[in-house]
Order: sequence, then structure tokens, then C-alpha cells
Amino acid sequence: MNYRIFRDYRFSQLTLGTVQLGLNYGISNSEGMPDRAESYRMLRYAAQVGINTLDTARQYGHSEEILGDFTEDTRGEFALNLVSKFKISPANLSHQERAWKEVHKSVTESLTALKIDRLPVCLHHKGAEPMAEVIKILPTLLYRLKQEGLIDMGGISAYGPEDLSYILEEDLLEATQIPVNIFDQRLLQSGLLDQLRSQSKLVFARSVFLQGLFFMNPAHLKGSLKKAEPYLVTLQNLAQRAQMTVAQLAFSFVRDLSAVDSLVFGAVNQSQIQQNIELLNGPAIPTALLAEIQDVFQQVEEAIITPAVWTV
Repeated sequence: MNYRIFRDYRFSQLTLGTVQLGLNYGISNSEGMPDRAESYRMLRYAAQVGINTLDTARQYGHSEEILGDFTEDTRGEFALNLVSKFKISPANLSHQERAWKEVHKSVTESLTALKIDRLPVCLHHKGAEPMAEVIKILPTLLYRLKQEGLIDMGGISAYGPEDLSYILEEDLLEATQIPVNIFDQRLLQSGLLDQLRSQSKLVFARSVFLQGLFFMNPAHLKGSLKKAEPYLVTLQNLAQRAQMTVAQLAFSFVRDLSAVDSLVFGAVNQSQIQQNIELLNGPAIPTALLAEIQDVFQQVEEAIITPAVWTV
């Protein structure tokens, strides 16, 4: 396991996303939520194999409570980095003090649930609201959270690439979580991913498997996702030519982006964590095929690459 040293922390190259521990989540998830005993087994296994970074949010059902109980039970055994998130209601974006009360309440509730005094990384869980409005108040909110000793690092979980241009020069926004995958290459094409690296931001990549869409049968897609059928067929063909599984092709694509510090992945059992460890150690995509991938998937429409707009 490789680690990114950032400030006084070591962040593992894999981050275990824990939304599945608190909600039924993922378009291809047929197993539902693991029970508490399985959640504990998963968390212990992840820590034992070197995954020291866990991603959660106030909106992830009872995920924070499970993490809090686990970290309390294993305190002194593992050194874990917890990443959590807060939302700002659109109605509060133009009222900084109302936004502060909302954010302060959310973060203190997260700390209580996680049973810690301070969050290593705290991100604004951004939705479709305009980033131009968010950036007017977000740095101040993060500054106040730091001043109260509630967080060490602040940042944003971006909704889309357009959000990131606003944060590049904001020193208080040190960390970001971004959607990037083999279908969604907008950050590469725009050059924003390289700019994040040049500004020394801590970068977490999510949606590596596009919430499991890559593993679905193209012929069985429904609703708006039927548009993804030809892209999934092409993805499967490219994986065959690379002599890789679809999972390895998609994983290697994001893993080998130099600006990405940690890949956020979800799991509903210990076996899936082990599979992601194996993917982390898998081969790189052949150079010629990588160029073809960047070409054929350079204009996948937003209705496919943005889960928030899916209809099934």
C-alpha cells in the first residue's frame, strides 16, 4: 500500500467509502447493507491490509455511528483517518450566519457519532447549486471550523468539474473529492486535474466504477441508462483487448492518474475489499490502448456520467 504524506497525515492509496454501511447504495448492488458484524469484519480487514482512510458523510444513514463504534472499540490498535462531509441548504447560501449554524450543527453531530474530537478532513458535500454562490461563504465557514478546533483540513466534494476552477487558489480548501472514471474524463480534458496537483491539493477520486454501472449487462439497462449500452459494449471490448477484466481496466485508468492521491471505493463485504486490493496491484493499461480509451470516451454525455440525473 502506498501513502500520500499530507500535512501530518499519511493517507492510504485506497480509501474505503462507507456509504454502503449506512444505506442501500449503488445501481448494481443486489446485496443491500451489511449487518453490523459484517461491517466490523470489513473495517478490521481494511485496516489490517493498510487502508487507513475511511470516507463517510452525515447523509450516509448510520455509517458514521458504525465507524464511531468501531474506532472506539479499536482505539490504539489502528491509526485511522476519517473523512466526513456536510451540506449547506440552498436557502442558506445567501445567509452566512444561517449557513454557519447549519454547518456547525452537522459537523458537531458527525464528531459525536464518530466519537472523535476533530475531523482530519471535512468536505462540503456539494450538490447542483452554483459554485459561484458556494465559494462566497465556504472559505469562511471552513476557517471558523478550524478556529474552533473541529477540523484539521477543509475542502469540497465536487459535484462536477466546473466546481474545481473556483477552489484552485483558495488556500483553505486543501482537499477535494472528484468524480473521475474511464467514461468521465472531463477533468483530464480541461487540465483541471493537473492544476489540482500543481496547487498541492489532496485529491480523492470517487465513482471509479460509476456506482457499479460498468458491471451491468448492457442489454438489461433501463430508463435513461439505456443510452449507456453502446459505451458499455465498447468498454467490454477494450477490456478483452487489454486482457483485463472491466474492473481492472477501469481501476487502472484512475489509479495511474498522477494527480490522484487516493481512490474511494465501496464494498458490502470483505471479499470486495480484497478484490480492490488486487486491482490496486494489477497491471497498467498498455500505452496504445490508453490513447484509444481517451479518444473513444472523450464525449460521453452527462446523462450517463452523472448518477444524480439517472432515471431507472
